[in-house]
Order: sequence, then C-alpha cells, then structure tokens
Amino acid sequence: MAPADPPEDTPRSARGEEGVIRPEELDYTASERVAELDEGRYVVATDEEDSPSVDGDGDVEEDDERGQLARQQMARYVSERGADYGVALTAAFDGDVAQHEHFSDDVATAFGEFASWYVSQIDTETSPAEALGILLLASETPVSYPAKALAPILREHDLSLDDSIGDLVEAIADEGLRIPEE
Repeated sequence: MAPADPPEDTPRSARGEEGVIRPEELDYTASERVAELDEGRYVVATDEEDSPSVDGDGDVEEDDERGQLARQQMARYVSERGADYGVALTAAFDGDVAQHEHFSDDVATAFGEFASWYVSQIDTETSPAEALGILLLASETPVSYPAKALAPILREHDLSLDDSIGDLVEAIADEGLRIPEE
C-alpha cells in the first residue's frame, strides 16, 4: 500500500473508489457465464443467454478432420508439382506476412532452400550462412558433422595433422568455420 492510500478497513465511499474494484475482489468462478478449462484458463460466454461450453470432443474431432484435409490437400499440391519434397509456408516477420514455396526431389535442397529463405526474411545484413549458424547456436540445436567434413577446411588453409588446434583457430578467425567449405 502506498503511503497516501487510506487503510483497507476504510469504507469504499470514504476511499473515493466508488465503482472501482481490485482483481482479488472479482470472483469470476462463481458466474454461470464462466467455465474453467484448466488451472488459470477460463472460457467466458459472450452472448447474453448461454453458459460457455468446455466440451472439447466435437471441436477436437473437427480439428482432426480439418488437419487431415489440409494434409491431403498439401500432399496433392506437392505431387502435382512432380516433386518428392515440398515446402509451402506463410510466415509473419515483424508484422509483415511472407510466403514461400519450394519443391524438389532432393530433401537436402528443399531444406536448404527453406532455411536460406527463412534467414533472408529475418536478417538482411548478415549472410544466410552466418545467420543460420547463429540461429542454430542460439537455439542450442545440436548439429553433428561427419569427421570427413573437416578435411576440405584443413586443405583450404594448408593445415595438416601436424598443425595445432591453435593453427586452425587462427586460420579461420576472420571468416569463421564454414561447413561445407565454399
């Protein structure tokens, strides 16, 4: 309570709060127009006559049907393009909506195209390769590369098994570690 606030036991009219109530004074759970879904989650009826319904059986079934229909339509959409893999996305970035489609018979190409498009939407100043690396590190997504992926990097910087890790770190200090090497 702030120093200027009247004591709690002072009548409302004396406190100058006529018509103002505190959140703890609201007992919304007693209303027929409110139904609890989960702990801390409620449905409030917005019409004047009905109580809210929390029976989710019909909604879940309808959502399952809609999801199945969407999957069937997407499968047909991709197959009509003659590709084994496809990505059709609608995404919001800083309030703008962007769409992207890519179809390929190569899963790696489809993924690479999607990932490059995504990072080009979120950061225009950083190269897509660097932005992907930053995102993977920041998301703490583990990535494993086969040991043979390191060989071209060592050759590119004239390093051998006789060189130290310090030599490798020094060689890649300016441009970072690029796998696969361009």
